[in-house]
Amino acid sequence: MKAHNNYLLRLLKIIGSPLVSNEARVSKELRGSYDQRLFSIAEANKIPLAYLNTVASEERQKLPEFNYHLSRFYRLMEITVDISKLFEEEGLDYIVFKTLRPYPEYVADIDILNLGPHKDYEKMIEILRCRGYVLMERERGGYCTTFRGHKTRFKTEIMIDVYDQISVGYLIYLDKRKLRDYIVEKELQNGGKVKVFAPEAELITIIAHSTIKENMYTLAEYYATLHYLAQMDQNSIERLTNLIRENRLMNAFRWHLTITAVLHKLAHGFIPEKIVHLLFRLGGPLSKVQSQVSKSNPPYKCDPITLVSIFKEKLRDDIFRRSLCLQVLTFPTKRFTRRLLTRIRNLVY
Repeated sequence: MKAHNNYLLRLLKIIGSPLVSNEARVSKELRGSYDQRLFSIAEANKIPLAYLNTVASEERQKLPEFNYHLSRFYRLMEITVDISKLFEEEGLDYIVFKTLRPYPEYVADIDILNLGPHKDYEKMIEILRCRGYVLMERERGGYCTTFRGHKTRFKTEIMIDVYDQISVGYLIYLDKRKLRDYIVEKELQNGGKVKVFAPEAELITIIAHSTIKENMYTLAEYYATLHYLAQMDQNSIERLTNLIRENRLMNAFRWHLTITAVLHKLAHGFIPEKIVHLLFRLGGPLSKVQSQVSKSNPPYKCDPITLVSIFKEKLRDDIFRRSLCLQVLTFPTKRFTRRLLTRIRNLVY
């Protein structure tokens, strides 16, 4: 690995891995004073708190970066619990997804998915408007409505996205009906309880989102994968494998898990057995990814050929294929889908 990746490896070693047996001892030995170079990598990869929590307690309490990110983390939990209570009181079938990481970290916004009929989605929107949440944007004929949480002198601003489908624009990249059997209750650090997906279903949504919507791999996905796999037994991994195949995400997971495997081996000297086993079940690692990891720091963009293979596989998913047709015809995202179809056509011909 090149010299410019040394800080990346140090960051990974300091934060540690839940799949390393002596992780607590190793990471403790490496922890020290705040390093702006490590924080820059962490912030670019959406894991600022994961790094800042490794800084000595007395020092991090004085860091404005720590206090800012921690306040957003607690505000995110506060609003998530508040909205969950509102929907529970009305008997609405909802779930919080892509929001609550399996390690202390805040995300850019709160994502809530309606699991009931469309009329319940409309009711959710009306409830939030009536309770003072500020309507920011609603896609005409689309599947997402964005709100802003209450902002006061002492409380930071948080955005809330309410979804009727797991989608980007008009493109439905996961069928929510296939995930209904994977709902659990999660207790948050503030004592509140909300409905979330079980680890195998949550990991599906995270990786589908990062590959299909963002075309990107960040360390936030790296740590989510490690922590969720650490929570899974053999039966859970079997269910995860079935979900990957059923949702036509084998190529997306192969790309994602190959990067995860390479980073883990570089930082900790080995590839966890669960990752090795899962990659084997999905067709093995992608060899070209290794050179991408060795040349630069994350975030990593998905290369065009891999991205096309991911979308070609997803075209065998009925709901994805039908929604893609609608996406092509819809302004203002028409240009995105035209580029995508051009890539697919070029690869086929």
